[in-house]
Amino acid sequence: MQQRLAAAGLRATHQRILILESLLVLPGHPTAEQVHRQVMANTPTVSLGTVYKTLDSFVEVGLTKRVASADAQCRRYDSDCSEHHHLYCTDTKEIIDYCNPQLDALIRDFFAKQGLENFQPHSFSLHIAGTRVS
Repeated sequence: MQQRLAAAGLRATHQRILILESLLVLPGHPTAEQVHRQVMANTPTVSLGTVYKTLDSFVEVGLTKRVASADAQCRRYDSDCSEHHHLYCTDTKEIIDYCNPQLDALIRDFFAKQGLENFQPHSFSLHIAGTRVS
């Protein structure tokens, strides 16, 4: 953890290490509140505000990404910073990672053909809402 933080230009404080570890072990795309509960299990003195500020600093330096959610009040985080998309189940509120190189190639090709003035896309992430079908 210390090396990851240092590589991102952040000091490896005890709180940052705990928050990063919690973010990495929690399944799915946790909220700040879920990260806070995980951290509190070991260190009950860490405030929710500290968790929010730390997660925001992680987003700024590329250690995590903020993920769109149907609930605008709820911030969710993704420790997987590789290029991928998200499938959002409107029934269960679950966010599922989705990788598809063919789709990525189609999107790159589409924007290459658009000839956008004064704009060069360098990354993209789709957020696709739907429901699971059995």
